[in-house]
Amino acid sequence: MSIADHPATQDISILSMKVGHVADILGSKANLADWVGVGRSQATRWSDGTTTPSPEAVRAVTDLEFIISRASMVWDVKVIPDWLRGHNAFLEGATPLEMIRRGRTSEVLDAIDGDESGVFA
Repeated sequence: MSIADHPATQDISILSMKVGHVADILGSKANLADWVGVGRSQATRWSDGTTTPSPEAVRAVTDLEFIISRASMVWDVKVIPDWLRGHNAFLEGATPLEMIRRGRTSEVLDAIDGDESGVFA
């Protein structure tokens, strides 16, 4: 039996906390749903545990929550929503939210590291 025979599953209570945290940073569950590309009521159902998001949505929410946590080590949490939506020179003008949604989270981490160390793109 290989690892592939046992795909990872997300604990629903942990996922619910991630959805809530990300929704708070984005301003609402509706904003989160718009970002993920699902109906606005989906994020509410995810947070209350009545439905489980697709693997792609789980990854997007998990990646965004990780980026928010990492960014909060550098900046005050109040500036993170603007940073996520702002065009970023480290990301060739893309926003961190766009990059995370495209699965390019490592580049967003590099942008945080670059900003933190004072390197300019």
